[in-house]
Amino acid sequence: MSNLNLEKKQIDLVRESLSVHKICHDCMSLFKSGELRFNVMEELVDDRGMSCLYRLKQMCHELFRNAEEASYKEKLYDMTVGYIFHEAMKLRENIYQLEYYTPMYDSLRSSNQLTPSEKKVIREFDVLIGRAKKRLNEGLREVRMLLKQLVSQLKDLLKLYKDNYLLPRFILENEKPFIRIYGKKGYQDLLNEMFERGKVTLIFKAGLSYLDSEYYHMARKLFQKVMQMSGPDGTAQFLFLYSSAFNLYFRNRFAASHALIEEALAQQVGRPELSGYAEALGNLKQDLCREMGRMKRNGEGTSTNLP
Repeated sequence: MSNLNLEKKQIDLVRESLSVHKICHDCMSLFKSGELRFNVMEELVDDRGMSCLYRLKQMCHELFRNAEEASYKEKLYDMTVGYIFHEAMKLRENIYQLEYYTPMYDSLRSSNQLTPSEKKVIREFDVLIGRAKKRLNEGLREVRMLLKQLVSQLKDLLKLYKDNYLLPRFILENEKPFIRIYGKKGYQDLLNEMFERGKVTLIFKAGLSYLDSEYYHMARKLFQKVMQMSGPDGTAQFLFLYSSAFNLYFRNRFAASHALIEEALAQQVGRPELSGYAEALGNLKQDLCREMGRMKRNGEGTSTNLP
């Protein structure tokens, strides 16, 4: 599996884990209010591949089950997801029994037409329904306990995948679900454990991810935010100018883009770690000069308004 493909699959795994947590909690809330129904459980777990738990279980199997390079934390996560899946399947079956059989049972037991042997069957149903209710409560407690383990282990996976270039962007885009799971303090603690400067580094790395994907308008906003949060930062300022220059270029604001290129290249002098970006700006500058020359010959104006 290529690194890029693996990184995408890791993000899919984290995304599906967030879905499982949300739908699990939705199911528990509905149970407390007496509104949990079988069709809702189908969103959480099924045996046809349509539910979030089924998808998560299959992802874990594919990534960890037979992979020699999988860490023990990943294999533990696979096992925890598997146990949640099997417990949730039992819950689903008990909810089905209670939702579809209990109304028929209530109707039949009040009938005056039952024979003695049929009344005996009804009494057996009474025992079975009582067992289903008991198993339902026990199963919910078990799933709740396993879910706590899952979100704790998810932290370990996030720290394990911190060098995945897609992850900072994903975390930033899904900040609310992460805060819902870990709380504001827990979320901040997680970022501090993952990155040297916590959220500042998260935003910077997310900016790099957007930059690699050529989402220049998003990248420039994040680099600007890094500068606002951490004060003067030469690398963030250069990348802000870099992404702004490309953003303006694709908006046909050539003169403004050219001015930012000049400013960025002046800042880059003596910084070899930025040489790749400087080369890209040099190439862009050549394209701009040709385009601006053509526009001048044709009598077309160019915008010099900076962003």
